[in-house]
Amino acid sequence: MDRFESFQMGRAIFGLGDYLIFVFTLFISMVIGMYYAWRGVSNSTYEYLMGKKTMGIFPIAMSLAASSLSASTLFSVPTDVYLTGSMYWWIIIAVGLSIPVSLYIYFPIYHQLQLVSIHQYLEMRFNHTIRRLAALLYVIKVIFYLTVMVSGPAIALKRVTGLQEHVSMSIMFAVCIFYTAIGGIKAVVWTSTVQLCLMYGSIIIVLIKGIVHVDGLENVFLRNFNSSRIEFLNIDFDPTTRHTVWSLTIGGFFLFTAMYATDQVFIQRCLALPTMRKAVISHWINFLMLACMTSLCCLTGLVNYAFYFDCDPLKADIVKHSDEIFPLFVIQTIGNFPGLPGIFAAGIVGGVTSILSSNLNSLSLVILEDLIRPFFPLMRDNKASLVTKVTVIIFGCVIFGMALFTSKLQISLDSSLSLVSAMAGIILGVFSLGMFVPWANVTGAGTAIALSFATMMTLGISTHIAKSGGVIMDYQMKSLNADGCHSPNSTIVNSSTVHFLIQEEDVNALLRISYLWYTVMSVSIVLIVGTIVSFLAGSQDPAQLNPKLLCSTLQRRHSNKATSQPNIATVHLTASVGQRTRTLLWELPRRLSPIIEVHFPNN
Repeated sequence: MDRFESFQMGRAIFGLGDYLIFVFTLFISMVIGMYYAWRGVSNSTYEYLMGKKTMGIFPIAMSLAASSLSASTLFSVPTDVYLTGSMYWWIIIAVGLSIPVSLYIYFPIYHQLQLVSIHQYLEMRFNHTIRRLAALLYVIKVIFYLTVMVSGPAIALKRVTGLQEHVSMSIMFAVCIFYTAIGGIKAVVWTSTVQLCLMYGSIIIVLIKGIVHVDGLENVFLRNFNSSRIEFLNIDFDPTTRHTVWSLTIGGFFLFTAMYATDQVFIQRCLALPTMRKAVISHWINFLMLACMTSLCCLTGLVNYAFYFDCDPLKADIVKHSDEIFPLFVIQTIGNFPGLPGIFAAGIVGGVTSILSSNLNSLSLVILEDLIRPFFPLMRDNKASLVTKVTVIIFGCVIFGMALFTSKLQISLDSSLSLVSAMAGIILGVFSLGMFVPWANVTGAGTAIALSFATMMTLGISTHIAKSGGVIMDYQMKSLNADGCHSPNSTIVNSSTVHFLIQEEDVNALLRISYLWYTVMSVSIVLIVGTIVSFLAGSQDPAQLNPKLLCSTLQRRHSNKATSQPNIATVHLTASVGQRTRTLLWELPRRLSPIIEVHFPNN
């Protein structure tokens, strides 16, 4: 039988058993939401949003891992490795470096201040305007991020299940909005735990079946080595090279630090734990889960190439877009085994709903605490709880509509990640400005946010337009071979006509810069501009700041200065205490004389 026969015939690979598995996993998420609604979680805003700080280490760790990953990870990483090689594995190092920085520098400040929304910190450090600016930027970032994170998995579901994109999106959003709105953070955390298990199960099944199809791991590594896909030491200093050791470790470090240190999704889960120690443990468990999933996805990408090493679907014109390569691989490896496609589809849906529910829950908290409650400080708890539920429903529907619209535009994942990374970097930058630059003031912070946002959005949108118009191409793609294709129904395309292999050197270098450097650039702009403008506008006096608003090193320095230079009131108090002490010491023998029977003559 021809390798692509089943794909060309368009045979449905979903049977009754697959649909039952698929529906059952959706039903589990809804049951978890209904359970916590029945327990009365949604009656208390504090429990609905923060879980009353009674959450356990394991579910929080699993939720952190599920929020770090997404359904896009399940097929975008294998596709990336298939096309560009194994360099992406370096991202694990970036995550490992970002977690201790987030845990031991940023999070202790939030923990000391006992925040609900992390943007409260910006009001304490600067003022309410900076807090609202950052909160609005976060809302925009979440909406855009969720919009682009849904369209890709919907394409994969279409290939595996036969469901059209708008149908699969409708199912995912309906289930997600339902259990997030009624169950709060506890439902989100526990459903994420189940969904992460499904993600692991789906990728492991595809990986094992793929290895069997290519006759073992030895063939996998041999075929990838021969095509130069086994690559770990690309140390090119050119920032326009998409994946290098530097872009993945340095750029990835800033990207994941922005996630773990200043994203409400992750901080909210850590603050839902009762102690700092439990937050640390949950983060390191999250790292292990994330590292394992990334490794599995990278290895799956190598297996994917080993399967198509002599007949690439893109060059054979079997698929029109690179996003369809991995779904096609899934169809041809597990499509004939009842139940396995259902598990894979459940993993994709689990990845989408986990990222949707986590962000919608945090989004509702930010809108309530940062944008609504400041204007209605006496809002009752039952009304606040209702606001959060309505917020989840409204923004869930808005993101659903935007996802349907953008799915027709075929926005590249790199372009979307560039914009999201830039906005995340701005937020990280303003928090870092407040914590590490004691003399930064409101004028500096506000100017830095505005300038960084304008610069990075202009750059990101211009880059997307250039890529959409075919002006910019990714030249890091490895060679693809179609010599082994023998299907009479397929048309082999000569490599010279495959546009993604072409490089345009005459395009401005800024438009060709790797998406991994966008966070670094936006953070740098905020720190540099914020510091300079603060000096020009009259810097903040560090002595007037609450030491808890600064990083631990600056806290100690501030405390030492305060001790070595006491104010006038402290001097008077010390003098008064000293005088009373001398008087007491002088009178002590006379007052004790009746007790020890010693008589002192009168003066």
